[in-house]
Amino acid sequence: MRSLIRTSVLAASLAAAGLAQATSVQVDFEIPRPDAERYAKPYVAIWAENGRESEHLLIWHLQGEKDKWLSDLRRWWRKIGRYDHHVDGLTGATKGAGHYSETFDVNDNWDKFTLYLEAARENGGRSLVKSKIDLSKGQSEYRIPAEDELGDILITIK
Repeated sequence: MRSLIRTSVLAASLAAAGLAQATSVQVDFEIPRPDAERYAKPYVAIWAENGRESEHLLIWHLQGEKDKWLSDLRRWWRKIGRYDHHVDGLTGATKGAGHYSETFDVNDNWDKFTLYLEAARENGGRSLVKSKIDLSKGQSEYRIPAEDELGDILITIK
């Protein structure tokens, strides 16, 4: 009887530990180099939304006192940026053209959410793409075709 109870407690503990693991979302994306004389590195924001809740994942912008161009990331700015004073903990400097891969842990309480990527250049173009993500499907991939400021995007759920 004691052995059965110990086995049941161990099984329940392992199941709970499995549920507590964070879900990783890997985002592979390209920043294309436009045909322009004056090239400005884009600002990039990645975030997740679930109804009225949102979660910062990444923001690349000019590092400095007050960055007046952050509001060019229009959707991100209206939804999150103008309200959140803790952006600095998630930021990095702008990056030039190339391929990038970022991995994030997302809120395990969200079975379904929308992942947003937004890129904007100073005095330039802007792209906003999104993909509905369903974590209940387990490991999966989502593809988003290229736009002006963002190349092809691959989202991998692990």
